[in-house]
Amino acid sequence: MHNELESVGTVIRDFRNALGGNPVGTNAEITSALLGDNQKQTSFDLPPGSAVNEQGEMVDRWSTPYFFHQISGVQMEIRSAGPDRRMWTSDDVVGR
Repeated sequence: MHNELESVGTVIRDFRNALGGNPVGTNAEITSALLGDNQKQTSFDLPPGSAVNEQGEMVDRWSTPYFFHQISGVQMEIRSAGPDRRMWTSDDVVGR
């Protein structure tokens, strides 16, 4: 799971390097920006095995949307709800 979060973090880093800042907004807005809805219309490949749900949100291996929290202009926390599929419980996995 940590590798999965690292891969998502790498895509966000690539976005930041190309566009000068992290994507912002809800999960769906961030996913849309990564897929090309941004000022440069640059599309970034989502990590292998990644999925996007019907609401346009990038989801983890349990089909739960990631929670993105922008800590600063250059740092984004990415949270997976883990196997219980509930955020803010002991099995959550967090990456940056």
